[in-house]
Amino acid sequence: MRIKRFIGHTLKETTEQMKRELGPDAIVVSSRRIPRGGPLNFFGRDAFEITAAIDDIVPGQQNAYRSRPAAPGFQQQLGHNAQELEEQDTLASLRKIATQYERGGRDEHRPSRRAQDPGDLVELRGDMEDVKGTLKAIAEHLKYSRMPALPDTLQKAFSRLVQHEVEEQLAADVVQAVLSRSNQDQMANKQYLERQIVAALAGLIPQAGPERARKKKSRVIALVGPTGVGKTTTIAKLAAIHKLVNGQDVGLISADTYRIGAIEQLRTFAGIADIPMEVVYKPSEMPTALRKFRAKDIIFVDTVGRSQRSRKELTDLARFVTAADPDETHLVVNASTNLRTAEDIVDQFKVVKPNRLLFSKLDEAVTYGPLLSLVHRHHLPLSYVTTGQAVPDDIRTIDAAQFAAMVFAGETAHA
Repeated sequence: MRIKRFIGHTLKETTEQMKRELGPDAIVVSSRRIPRGGPLNFFGRDAFEITAAIDDIVPGQQNAYRSRPAAPGFQQQLGHNAQELEEQDTLASLRKIATQYERGGRDEHRPSRRAQDPGDLVELRGDMEDVKGTLKAIAEHLKYSRMPALPDTLQKAFSRLVQHEVEEQLAADVVQAVLSRSNQDQMANKQYLERQIVAALAGLIPQAGPERARKKKSRVIALVGPTGVGKTTTIAKLAAIHKLVNGQDVGLISADTYRIGAIEQLRTFAGIADIPMEVVYKPSEMPTALRKFRAKDIIFVDTVGRSQRSRKELTDLARFVTAADPDETHLVVNASTNLRTAEDIVDQFKVVKPNRLLFSKLDEAVTYGPLLSLVHRHHLPLSYVTTGQAVPDDIRTIDAAQFAAMVFAGETAHA
C-alpha cells in the first residue's frame, strides 16, 4: 500500500500531481485547504492538501471499494466545515471496519465456517489480514493529518516524540510552540530546532520551590512509594553520597518493619558506612528517634512499601510520615511502570503529601515519554533518578533540561 500527501497552490494542480504519481485509481483519503497566513502555511497564499492512497484491492471487493463516490462538491467544500466532518466520518468508518476485521469478521450474516472449504478459509483469512493492515495504515496516517505542512525537521521531531510515547497532544503543543517562534532561517537549522524542542519539553517540567525555613538544624528526607521500587537501596545511596562525598553528618531511621530483611539490609549498610541508625515500630516512636539525631546535618527516613490500592495501608504510612515532619518527601516510582498505573500511584500517595518525584530503575525503562506526562500533569519536581544497584554510584540528581534531553533522545543523558 502507498499513502502520500500532496500540496499545491491550486486544487487542480494538487489533483494532477496525485494522478501523475499514484495513477487514476488513487483514492482520496482526506483533503483540506491551508489558509493564507496560517501557522502551517509556507507558500504565502492559500494552498491545498490532498492525502491519497493506492493499493491492491482484495479480489471480489474491487467494485465495492470503487463504487463509493468521491465527496460531492469536492472543490466547493474544500476549507469548509463539511470537509472536516467528511474526514472525521472517513476515519470513523475505517476504524469501524478495522475493528470488524479484528473480531475476525464474525456477525450473524456471515456464512458458517463449517460450510466452507478449509483451503478457502486459509486464503480468506490471509486476504482479511491484508485488508486489516491496509485499513490500519490509513487510520494511522489520518491520525497525524493535522500536522501537514511542517518543516521536515519538525515533522520528524513530532514523530520521534510520539514514538517515545510522549502523548500526542503534548507533542503537538511542543512542536507548534517551536514553530510559532522560529523564523525562516531558523527553520532550516536542524540543530537549532532540536534545541528548541528540548527547551520546550523542559518548560513542561516543574521546578522545586525554595526550601522552607527550618527551626531545627537537621534536614529530614523521607522516601515513600509502592513495594519493590527500591526505596531502601536508594536511601543507602543517598546516605553514602551525603556522608562520604559531601562530608555531612548523617543519620538513618527505618520505619520499614514489615518487609523481612529490610531492617537488616539497611543495618548492614549503616555499619559499613559508619552511619548511626534507629528503628521505629510505630509513629509515636518517631519523635524520640529524631531527637537522638538532632545534631545531624541530614536524616534519612526509610518507610515501608505500600500498595496504592490499599487505603488503610496508605493511611497508616501517612501517620509515620507526619510524625517525621520531613522537609522533603520523595515519592519513588519505578520508571518502567506503565502510565496508567503510575498515575494511580501518584494520585493515591497524595495522602502522604510528597513534594518530589524520584524515578528508580531508569535503566529498565524502554521510553521516557510517560514519565514526562507524569511530572507535567502532577506538577511534582524531579529530584533523583537511579540507574542500577551499585551503591552509591547508580544515582544522580536530574534537572528539567537533562530530563527533557533524555525524553527527546530516548536514552539516558550522561551527567
